[in-house]
Amino acid sequence: MRRVISIAQRKGGVGKTTLAVCVSAELKARGHDVTLVDSDPQSSASRWADPGNLDFRVLELALGDESVVTWATEVQRIKADYVVIDTAPNDRSLGAASAISDLVLIPCTPSGLDLEATIRTLEIVDAVRVRPHGVPRLMLVPNRVDRRTLEGQQLVEELVAFGEHVSPPIGNRAVFVRAFSTGFPISGW
Repeated sequence: MRRVISIAQRKGGVGKTTLAVCVSAELKARGHDVTLVDSDPQSSASRWADPGNLDFRVLELALGDESVVTWATEVQRIKADYVVIDTAPNDRSLGAASAISDLVLIPCTPSGLDLEATIRTLEIVDAVRVRPHGVPRLMLVPNRVDRRTLEGQQLVEELVAFGEHVSPPIGNRAVFVRAFSTGFPISGW
């Protein structure tokens, strides 16, 4: 059965593309056929893939002026076990991707601006959650977190207070920058 996972956040710079590439690489390493949809007009995932070192397909398919239905139909036609969508940081893209997803991952860094954007992102996902069976499922992902700091601890506590699933925090590591600059997934380091 095909699954769609969206990486979504109303704010840019929170690690959506890095998380999308990492999730895609892990699913591929587990033997699944994966396509990463780069729906952000900045095309960061596509640029990551340019050197040709990712072993999964990256398809540039931004939600432009076409209707959401047209874009969603194009995504739903993709043949893969898993389709991972790296969304643009805007309401329209978040809503469209969430509406066709089985799971939405929302990265958040320790910043008041990120928390405000997370609230708006949750509102958008909740608007499409009226579908039967509570789909899409949701997980908040604390990103670039030093759990030893007060800010890192507070971020996790604030995310837990939203009442959604919260993943273990992801630290801030230089390997993420090196992986992007060489076009390899994080697991390649």
